[in-house]
Amino acid sequence: MNDLMKDGETSHNVRLTAPEIANLWTQYQNDSMSICIFKYMLQIVEDVSIRPILELALSLAEGHITKGREFFTKEKFPVPHGFTEEDVNLEAPRLFSDEFCLTYTYIASVHGLAGYAAALGTNMRRDIRDYFVHCQNETMELFNQSLDLLLEKGTVSRPPFINPPDNYEFVETKSFMQGILGGKRTLNCIEISNIFWDLKKAQLDRALCLGFAQIAKLQEVKDFLWRGVKLGSKHIEILESLLALEHLPSPKSEDAEVTNSTISPFSDRLFMYHKLVLGSTQAGVYGTAIATSQRNDLGVHFSRLLMEFTDLLKEGFNIMVKHKWVEQVPLADDREKLSGQR
Repeated sequence: MNDLMKDGETSHNVRLTAPEIANLWTQYQNDSMSICIFKYMLQIVEDVSIRPILELALSLAEGHITKGREFFTKEKFPVPHGFTEEDVNLEAPRLFSDEFCLTYTYIASVHGLAGYAAALGTNMRRDIRDYFVHCQNETMELFNQSLDLLLEKGTVSRPPFINPPDNYEFVETKSFMQGILGGKRTLNCIEISNIFWDLKKAQLDRALCLGFAQIAKLQEVKDFLWRGVKLGSKHIEILESLLALEHLPSPKSEDAEVTNSTISPFSDRLFMYHKLVLGSTQAGVYGTAIATSQRNDLGVHFSRLLMEFTDLLKEGFNIMVKHKWVEQVPLADDREKLSGQR
């Protein structure tokens, strides 16, 4: 009999696997950071239609933290430190517009759904699988509410439309893989989707870097975040040009939704962690674009963007290590050390 599940319950003697610990640990870090962000946003938001969505986002994050503590305690793993009230200043003036707060929540829910889907595929215990299904379902509600309100307000950029072909077709020549720079084929709908959504996320990332750079305390952090602004601007220009060559629209920029405040609502550690989380997500979507784009020139573009982002992430990680801001992910036992071999 499978000892992982009996009558829908988990056997008490089945330990959590390394991937399950990784999923719970990562969720704890991200949600403890989200609590700081959404508490601050609730202090500055004025639009009464946006407030309930931010309250829902905060409630979900707080619930995940409570459940995470239960799992770690039961498994005799130390509860992560994550982010606390020391990482947020709720008295800081407005840094983001109400519209930005809503857009941020929407994109955060998109990232959450992707993360929970990935976690589900690596969890073995039934109770952990059920928990992440629950997380996915409640995050889907946050996604729907935030996107519905963006559409209602008319502040979200819809992806480009394409006209329907006369019939289905099969690819007949290798020239299909060539693009504007090496042939005549236009973008297909998968490639348009990759470019548009990668561009949308790059715009949000640049806007956050703009805001964070002007309020960070350490000059080293300011300089790093400004390099993120410049790299983001370069990537946005490239992605926008790919759409423009096909006479397709780009999503609107989020830069104008950042105020000129220089008083920080968050710690430099939170800035850096947030940038690395967004950067790793962006690197992931670039990797997906490489795998699913059928035009050779797009693969070249996305490969270069991915390498540039990876270099920036390495630099950011080194800064965090230097300042002792990186919380250690649980490690496997060092058998050589335990055996006295080193």
